[in-house]
Amino acid sequence: MTNPVTDARARLEQAGLEATPRRIAVLEALAALPHAPAAQELLDAVRRTTRMDKVTLYRTLDLLVEAGILQRHSGADGTFRHCMAPAGENAPHGHFQCTRCGVMTCLPPLPKALDAAALLPAGVTVEHVEVRLDGVCGRCSKS
Repeated sequence: MTNPVTDARARLEQAGLEATPRRIAVLEALAALPHAPAAQELLDAVRRTTRMDKVTLYRTLDLLVEAGILQRHSGADGTFRHCMAPAGENAPHGHFQCTRCGVMTCLPPLPKALDAAALLPAGVTVEHVEVRLDGVCGRCSKS
């Protein structure tokens, strides 16, 4: 079993960032959640172990996204969700968001058949791919 603190430190160091207690707390809280949370949910999780205000969280999230440690995805409600970027993988992954409860979950890496570059004219460079499937999750469909 992997140690979340060790993993967080390693990811930060690989990205050339200092492994500060707050950065580690954000990564640990995110890794402990089974879905891609909105900032407020992540802040609530971080605050269980670390003092942090909303501005510090947003600055930390921006830094971790810029460093390639996290990915930011738009939700159906217009709020951003965050998830860990796959370590050592460049394949984008999609998300499923429940239209009833709002929970966004990460999907496996997208197959090559969904390569956006293959759909575009020659000379175009794809810099970001975002796929979100919206529907009703299993938990909500049972209720």
